[in-house]
Amino acid sequence: MKDLKQCRIEIDEIDQQLMELFEKRMSLSKSVVEYKIANHLEIFQPEREREVIEKNLNRLENENLKEYARCFIQEMMTVSKSYQSDLLPLELDKNIKTEFKKDPLVGYQGIAGAFSQSAVENFFGEGTRNIGYKDFEDVYVALENGEIDYGVLPIENSLTGSINDNYDLIRKYGFYIVGETAVNVSQCLMALPGTKIEDIRQVYSHPQGLAQSSEFLYQHRYIEQRPFQDTAMAAKYVKDSNNPTKAAIASPLACKLYGLEMLKENVQNKKNNRTRFMVISKELICPKESDKVSVIFTLPHQVGALDNMLQTIKQSQINIDRIESRPIETQYWQYYFYIDFEGNMHEERIQRAINKMKANSTTLKVLGNYKRA
Repeated sequence: MKDLKQCRIEIDEIDQQLMELFEKRMSLSKSVVEYKIANHLEIFQPEREREVIEKNLNRLENENLKEYARCFIQEMMTVSKSYQSDLLPLELDKNIKTEFKKDPLVGYQGIAGAFSQSAVENFFGEGTRNIGYKDFEDVYVALENGEIDYGVLPIENSLTGSINDNYDLIRKYGFYIVGETAVNVSQCLMALPGTKIEDIRQVYSHPQGLAQSSEFLYQHRYIEQRPFQDTAMAAKYVKDSNNPTKAAIASPLACKLYGLEMLKENVQNKKNNRTRFMVISKELICPKESDKVSVIFTLPHQVGALDNMLQTIKQSQINIDRIESRPIETQYWQYYFYIDFEGNMHEERIQRAINKMKANSTTLKVLGNYKRA
């Protein structure tokens, strides 16, 4: 058995050699990033990284150290990518718009009286020109075709969570998030005038409206739940059906607009029910007072990839507001990751943080930089 003191002396000597080799390696990393910049190459090259790891593992004489060596090499390459990202030039486009179009036409999903229409007026102001569409994707198509200037769509509810369709659609169409607003949601039970709750046999609402009112509906299990495209559309359908056995769960505004009788207010499970809406645009707009950044990225399918990304964000002293994942349709068990974090892209530290995130991802796109609701 070796003496402890002697072991430490030898470790110190090896560490000294490692530091000398570390400096040489980082110097070469600098030369590599200069070449990548000149030739418009991404810092992260997944195939090259796998090649380096496997090549070095094959050099091991002690097979028992293989997994430790894998971690060592991976960490070394992560440090190298971080160093290279700090050498990238900061490229914030000075021509990025900071203001919205005057007198815009804004699209939303639903009809008059929908919570989405309230979100439009919350963000753009009362009296804003707006137009409702049948489905979420119809709003994206209208924006793509230039029929509207902006779209306002729900992205998250405080009780039922994410509206996944809109995470998928904003990626599909390649649009940007340029703002957000939140609407207090009061789900109300309404029917034809003179109807009593015990008369109702079917209740219609958007699936989110039904989910948010699950406790009330459980207490009235004899009422059949019928999903509808939109809460306001459900209210209009009940009015047009002229059937006293049908009811809708929708907003107080929809109740008033379609001449229905309010049977019970606030049937949602919790009174502090809010829905967050995003404002989407074909072009990036970053208001000067922006304090929230949204990005979407993909990662190599390997151990520690997500942890490396989260460590990168932590080391940049950035606070994450939200993280969400959605499946990549063409690749089993692999995902798109959406992250919202605090910051303004006009800040150098945020630009550098985004560069570091790019260096640890296979793809990354900034979805937007805007004022939080």
